[in-house]
Amino acid sequence: MTCEKRIQGKFEMLLVFVFVLSLFLFFFNTFSFTGYITEGNTTSNVTISKYLAITFGANLSEGIYFGDVVVLPATDVNATHNYDGALTGTTYTIDVSTDSNTAVDFCIKANQGLTTAGADVIGLGNETYSAYNATNFSLPPLAAQTSMTTGYVKVQTAGNNIGPGNSSYWRFWLDIPAAQPSGDYNNTVSFGGVTTGLSC
Repeated sequence: MTCEKRIQGKFEMLLVFVFVLSLFLFFFNTFSFTGYITEGNTTSNVTISKYLAITFGANLSEGIYFGDVVVLPATDVNATHNYDGALTGTTYTIDVSTDSNTAVDFCIKANQGLTTAGADVIGLGNETYSAYNATNFSLPPLAAQTSMTTGYVKVQTAGNNIGPGNSSYWRFWLDIPAAQPSGDYNNTVSFGGVTTGLSC
């Protein structure tokens, strides 16, 4: 074999090697990934606070009046708006605003017994109330009347869990003993609304 043929053989091998290498690089670049594929997760969260708003109906805003009592003793004297609504229901209401986003339970208290300027007092246990989620002649019921206290207490179950856009209906009564001195008696009754299930 001559030197010329050897050089030519080596040259042909070099050409084949370059050709194969070119093909390899072409396919590697075409079908390979030039970056990384990644994947991840994260959470999405929101907290919506409970919001409630209540307003007194017109008659409750005016006050709870028992009128002039002439004959003593007097038992279960009706407040003036206890039976003046449709179907002889009460018009004492507390309304839950339509823009509230939670049902409401109601609490009630009085600052003291009904008292005159001269410090005569009708005991707080003599002023009673009843609340319900509907009203007619028998609702809120007289049989469920509860005495006022000086600390907030929740009203009975039927007067609670009032949803947005609905009302709680109230009635008030007063017992006056036989020996009670004459005079004008006053106190302050307070109402509170809390998210259903919470304490006052």
